[in-house]
Amino acid sequence: MSALQHRCYHVLLFSSFAHLGQGGQESLFQLASRLDRGHFRPSVVVPSDGSLAHGLRTCGIDVHVLNLPKATPACLGQATAGLRRLSALIDQEGVDILHTDGPRNTFYAGLTGRLKQKPVVWHVRSSEGDPYDRLLCFLSSKIILVADALAFRFPAESQKAKCVTIHNGVDLQRFAPLTPSRIKPSYLVFQSPSIIVVHAGRVEPRKGQRQMVEACGRLRDQVPELRIVFAGEIKDGDYFQECLQCAGSLGVRERIRFIGHCEDVSELLQAGDIFVLPSTRGEAFSRSVLEAMAVGKPVVATSCGGAAEAIIHNSSGFIVPPEDSAALADKIALLATREELRNQMGRAARIRAETFFGIEKNVERTVLVYEEVLRSR
Repeated sequence: MSALQHRCYHVLLFSSFAHLGQGGQESLFQLASRLDRGHFRPSVVVPSDGSLAHGLRTCGIDVHVLNLPKATPACLGQATAGLRRLSALIDQEGVDILHTDGPRNTFYAGLTGRLKQKPVVWHVRSSEGDPYDRLLCFLSSKIILVADALAFRFPAESQKAKCVTIHNGVDLQRFAPLTPSRIKPSYLVFQSPSIIVVHAGRVEPRKGQRQMVEACGRLRDQVPELRIVFAGEIKDGDYFQECLQCAGSLGVRERIRFIGHCEDVSELLQAGDIFVLPSTRGEAFSRSVLEAMAVGKPVVATSCGGAAEAIIHNSSGFIVPPEDSAALADKIALLATREELRNQMGRAARIRAETFFGIEKNVERTVLVYEEVLRSR
């Protein structure tokens, strides 16, 4: 902290969602719970009470429930009231830095920060541009991108000057390679010996589960022992049914399994042999890819967002084009039929996770951003 060590600074973080389980909220929780309390005191604004608030309170972190309304002409009165509540909270808590994670809370924090001369750090976790990117960039003191692939959202030189890339980080102790157990969780038990491909993500078109089903169909005869386990909440029921129908028509319905939300992602990844992220769009920098790498699993991912910044192609995994089930099948088959290649890539993935994607490095780099905006203030 150098010249800033003379006091403890209060960081008010904002979450767009109330529950753990989504990548952004997991990242926020990991950051807030690991900040050095001698230098930074974190508290968090959430839109409603949920598992995120519960987890934060368990760690001794103050939580403020403040549902900021849409800032539209029709909601002008509500928006003004939201600004007043946020302003009062900042004064009451003696906040020094505002750290946001979405367009709406960045708008509110940005306006309030301008009025109160408080620095605003906007954490951009989405690869999809927002219509108000220019305004939100203007209101922000610094912008953290979770991947270089998101830089296209801020093309002007003045915008680029505010941006810094800090890749997501994972707990390398929680997600660590373990000796395979003969006892597998029930959702991964199949009648015959299997090569298990794992995917973790919400079931919706942008996540690409259908392409994985199609890849399984292509490998029906070539890799008959292949099984695919999908973990994640079913967000689109019609799409879920479409995936099941596709599996049935390809003759692989018994080889795929949807298990819904998974509480213990580490257990899921440990029990699998290969991890696949087949997203068609909308990925920024997937935590699930980092977690799979950390437990020593080879990863096949599409070139959406920052996947190529996490995976070294042909070393710790493979990068394939999105919506290309043939390319996906080709790389899955390569890993499924060559155990030594799986092990080799898994070891390389773990080393890369240790070198670049530990949560400690993520927190250290974020603290440097805090120091920078405090000095600039």
